[in-house]
Amino acid sequence: MPVIVIAGQIHRMIDATKRYVALFGGMGACMLVMALAVGGLRSVQGVPGPTVGLAASPVSAAIGILLALVVAVAIALVVGRVVNAAVGAFVLGTGIAVLSMQCGTHANAVFVDAGPVAMAIETLVWGVLVLLMAMALMRFTGPLPDQPWNDPKAAFDPRAVFSTEAVRSSCAGFLMLAAVWVFLSNDLKGQAIFAATAGAIFVGLVGRILAPRTQPVLLFAAPVLVGALGQFAVVVTGGDGAAAFVAGTSPRLGMAMPMDYAAGALMGVSMGLGWSRSFVEEHAGD
Repeated sequence: MPVIVIAGQIHRMIDATKRYVALFGGMGACMLVMALAVGGLRSVQGVPGPTVGLAASPVSAAIGILLALVVAVAIALVVGRVVNAAVGAFVLGTGIAVLSMQCGTHANAVFVDAGPVAMAIETLVWGVLVLLMAMALMRFTGPLPDQPWNDPKAAFDPRAVFSTEAVRSSCAGFLMLAAVWVFLSNDLKGQAIFAATAGAIFVGLVGRILAPRTQPVLLFAAPVLVGALGQFAVVVTGGDGAAAFVAGTSPRLGMAMPMDYAAGALMGVSMGLGWSRSFVEEHAGD
């Protein structure tokens, strides 16, 4: 009996070590890969622009980011296989966060008269990318540990991804606007990513409570898509620009950049899903 107990403890220690190595190793690898894409984002100001559209060569910037994302997703898939899909998404989000941290802020955007509509559209594009990455993670790393009944193949099924339950769960994405409004008071990049991540944590928590049996594929993209709606609202209401920035009256919903939303969504929803396990009863598939 003592031998069996010791063997079990050793097995748990090895398993925990593998998980931590995968987590921190994956974070480091994703950060390094995504940081390599910053060169293509260099703008006419001489610094990396906050959006692809503000890069001196938007096509080159987009290609560089897409290539980096392909490698980062591959790394996240490995992490997801060792741990789970949510941790893989978190690792992927840290990589995008590092890229965003090296890029410009809202100030850079307003002083080159960046089009707010173009910025909102770019945020929508990032929302689609986050959705595709979440689909890949859920498909190739398996269901979350507390959702063993979910079929991984359903992650590529539009009827499942956009089901009534998934859409209801994703309505929690509107909490992102509240978080940005509360937490984002200046154009500091760290504060923008923090606000997006904090909002996404509550999106993940509430979204999972609203639909505990639904695979949270669309839920990952919801904060980004809602963030784009907030940026479109700024376009309609006006009041953004260099003059507003100097006066300190820039609309808060327009101060987070597209990559801030993408990074925050992946990291925050992952943490929110983990937090939700304290509130949601685990089912075995009844």
